[in-house]
Amino acid sequence: MITRIYANDKRFKAVEFQKGLNIILADRQTESDDKDSRNGVGKTTLINVIHFGLGSDLSKKVLPVEEIKNWIFYFQIELKGTLLTVSREISNAGIVEVSGQTDNLPIKPEVDEKTGLVFYKLSEWKKLLGICLFNLGGISEDKYVPTFRGLLHYFVRVGLDAYSKPFTYFRNQTSWQIQVSNAYLLGLNWRYATESQLLKDQDGAAKALNTAINNSIVPTKGELEAERVRLQKVVDKEEKELTDFNVHPKYAEFQSEANKLTIEIQSLNNKILILNRKLSRYEDSITSESEPEIANVSSLFEDAGVHFGEGVKKSLLEAKQFHLEIVTNRKDFLSAEIAEIKAKTSVSQSKIKQLSEQRSIVMNLLKTHGALEEFTLFQGELSAKKSKLEALKEKLTEIQSMTKKRKEIKSKRITLDSKLARDFEESKPAWEKAIEGFNENSLALYNHPGNLIINISENGVVKENAYKFDVEIPRSTSEGVGRMKVFCYDLMLVDKFAQSSGVDFLVHDTTMFDGVDSRQVAHALEYANTKGQESGFQYICFFNSDSVPHDDFSKEFSLDEYVRLRLSDKRPEDSLLGFHFELPRK
Repeated sequence: MITRIYANDKRFKAVEFQKGLNIILADRQTESDDKDSRNGVGKTTLINVIHFGLGSDLSKKVLPVEEIKNWIFYFQIELKGTLLTVSREISNAGIVEVSGQTDNLPIKPEVDEKTGLVFYKLSEWKKLLGICLFNLGGISEDKYVPTFRGLLHYFVRVGLDAYSKPFTYFRNQTSWQIQVSNAYLLGLNWRYATESQLLKDQDGAAKALNTAINNSIVPTKGELEAERVRLQKVVDKEEKELTDFNVHPKYAEFQSEANKLTIEIQSLNNKILILNRKLSRYEDSITSESEPEIANVSSLFEDAGVHFGEGVKKSLLEAKQFHLEIVTNRKDFLSAEIAEIKAKTSVSQSKIKQLSEQRSIVMNLLKTHGALEEFTLFQGELSAKKSKLEALKEKLTEIQSMTKKRKEIKSKRITLDSKLARDFEESKPAWEKAIEGFNENSLALYNHPGNLIINISENGVVKENAYKFDVEIPRSTSEGVGRMKVFCYDLMLVDKFAQSSGVDFLVHDTTMFDGVDSRQVAHALEYANTKGQESGFQYICFFNSDSVPHDDFSKEFSLDEYVRLRLSDKRPEDSLLGFHFELPRK
């Protein structure tokens, strides 16, 4: 039980709770106008403070953290028959300090050697609460398992959506959370709900792959096979090349030498080309050189009737001799030049031959060896191709096993159904007690009892979920009766756990009774008080003063006896925290 909540800041309105009915009342002042609101008095804030004490994460969305950053909240709570005082600071929310007898607790607190502070880390505090309130000891941190915080929300509901359906506490709550949590709370084997969810995951993956293939999002089996064959051939070829790859430590030097030899050979070839062009011109010139014909000149003048004298004829002979000497000298010069060009060409050709032989040796070495950098790069590229090939093979295996896997899933579901049916019968006393409790609660409020309905598989196969939960109350189409389904369910749960020394408090916000007939509200409060006194649990609820059904209570029932705290909307200091605040919009 939670017996007291207070804070180190005196503005906080401390509150004490007792067994049975506990009412937090928000008074509407007679002088308040329509613009005043009781939404800021702190009813929901107190629920969030309770959650904070019970291990919720600190959030600016539910508490004005900046305004209360120096606050410490204190909670007096009874665990395993021991009354503890628990404190949790806003500025150090990861630590929960405790005082009281802790020897009989299943998890021992830590002690600060310097300060003597006795405390739990937040994770250990939640683990302790899970064991003490829900007997969650021994459950590993696996996927799809019941958790303390997940179960607690059925006993301390927050928000409008939390009161829509008995089996959920927030909108879009996942199917597995609903299945596992409610199965655990009702005494069913929650592990079958977990197993069913795991099978659903596997089936979903198989369906997604099949859909992707059908929609051409991923390649077909035939396309993957073709790519595998092509890539396998490339990998085999490159593996052999890599095996034959010889690394030479001076590969770079040889490569540089080969380039140098190539440049030198090219230069010599260019030189020979120039020499050959020059040789061709000289050979043409020597061929075209001829002696002068003086007789032709004399004949030409004689035919014209001009006769040279002996002196003129002598001069022509001398001129002929002079030109003959010039031609002879030029032929001698050209012959010498041609001989020199041929000699130079021969030398260059010999040099080219020598250099070519040297280059051949170097190129052969380069051809049969490789550089270390090239080998490493080659090795990396081959490794990437091998990885791609393995991925292709895995994808092919996945596609090939898809049909087989779905058959296996169906087989496992049939097996699960068999185990589920057997266990459902064996756990009959537990879920029958839950059904009886719900029937009893609804009968106390209406002329006809409601039904808590628990079904398992359909036609011998667990298709989606291991369990199917529902509740029925006559006239449940109205919003008010729909809310009372939640009331009857929650009251059944807290009654069940309180009788087995588990969680023994139930907290409902004003939303619980929105739209409910005033007579049913009065009956519900009186009934919750009676059940709480009998079974030893607390029913903590919040009301606005003008929503209390004073005229519908029985004569012996006095509401004021159960009002533990009054809050007001008139002044900020009359609110829970002693000041008004605004939270960020969600």
